[in-house]
Amino acid sequence: MQNNYTKRMYPLWGLAPGFIVYFIFFLVPFITTFYYSFTSWDFYTAKFIGLSNYQDIVIDPLMKIALKNTIIFTFVTGITKVGLGMGLALFVNQKLKTSNFIRTVFFLPAVLNTIAVGILFTAILHPTNGLLNQTLGILHMEVFQLSWLTDVKLAIFSIAGIETWKWAGYNMVIILSGLQSISKEYYESAEIDGASGVKRFWHITFPLIMPAFNVALVGNIIGGLRVFDLVAATTGGGPGRATEVLNTAIFENFGNNLQGLASAGNVVLTLFVAVTSIITYAFIRRREVEL
Repeated sequence: MQNNYTKRMYPLWGLAPGFIVYFIFFLVPFITTFYYSFTSWDFYTAKFIGLSNYQDIVIDPLMKIALKNTIIFTFVTGITKVGLGMGLALFVNQKLKTSNFIRTVFFLPAVLNTIAVGILFTAILHPTNGLLNQTLGILHMEVFQLSWLTDVKLAIFSIAGIETWKWAGYNMVIILSGLQSISKEYYESAEIDGASGVKRFWHITFPLIMPAFNVALVGNIIGGLRVFDLVAATTGGGPGRATEVLNTAIFENFGNNLQGLASAGNVVLTLFVAVTSIITYAFIRRREVEL
């Protein structure tokens, strides 16, 4: 009897380390941040002020700009990273002699340090001495020489382009795993029926890779909403506030000794990421069933 009870309890004890790590590194920091979000906190004293910090977030012009830029960045990168990742996955899924080498090349940017990538592209996209504009000049394509990171209308999209370059290969790997799980029998049957390549993609490939597509899209939405290091390494939120995102605004509040306000911003961002991700995942998951 005792042995049977021990066997039933063992799986629970096996999960204990995971619960401990989750409790220490997620629940405790979140609960602490949630508490301080209702205070005027300067690292030394914390005075309870109710919902004042959350009210300030609603009316704060900086947070409004940061929210708008974060949504733009997330929308653009979500589409480009998944779209380009799918295109690369379809390409490398072909029977090519150099497939393994090509996959490695496309995936390599994902393992590079984001700060290093930001510094590298800050030099590449410099308006006068940057490699990109100099190359365009050599090719007599001066019309395309732009102030990539200093133009208030272009900077956020330039950073989105860097983000896409870095993570498209990672999305390729996720979607490629879905492609390689599709049985060839489906395509053989479709070919016998005379289905074109486009029809095979829309009626066989895309429906069957929807689980992988869902994972990639939700992951990119979370990454886009939480972006910080790439913006900090390239523009620091500038020029002006053109690339200010939620995390850089929260970081600035910490720097201005507004820890309570910054804590409230973290809580709002966490809930925003959670709600957006759950809704997106649930919507696409329902589409999986329909397809």
